[in-house]
Amino acid sequence: MRARMMNGYWVFATPMGYRYERVSGHGKLLVRDEPKASIIAEALEGYAAGRFETKAEVRRFLENQPQFPKDLPNGQIRDQRIADILTRAVYAGYVESPNWDVPLRQGHHEPLISFQTYQKIQERLKGNAKAPAKANIRDDFPLRGFVTCGDCGHLLTSCWS
Repeated sequence: MRARMMNGYWVFATPMGYRYERVSGHGKLLVRDEPKASIIAEALEGYAAGRFETKAEVRRFLENQPQFPKDLPNGQIRDQRIADILTRAVYAGYVESPNWDVPLRQGHHEPLISFQTYQKIQERLKGNAKAPAKANIRDDFPLRGFVTCGDCGHLLTSCWS
């Protein structure tokens, strides 16, 4: 299995959004499993672009998708699943296994996102922690986070008085 992975093939359990299919000349190869693949791609691109600021917002997006499988009986998704989706290079078309000394290499399967998008996600994950989006940001305080102090340059806050 290590040799197959060194050749660019994923050999572990299928990641969410993919399924194995027998392809001539390759053996079993990961192929997109729709509609899960499109939902995951939208979540990953949204996190990379800043549409989703936190992992919790990505989780809420995935929980609101009726075709996306849920982990728990109450319709929620575990945080570990979100972390796996955000950190796996397999979604960018690459394979790696540090435990088997297989460095990051181009895979033979179709990627859901570009490698640049994957790198942007990893940079965001290593960056500073973000506070979750305020529930009232669009209602009473539309300029929250957009107006800065002319003297010190810090973002102005708001409150009901």
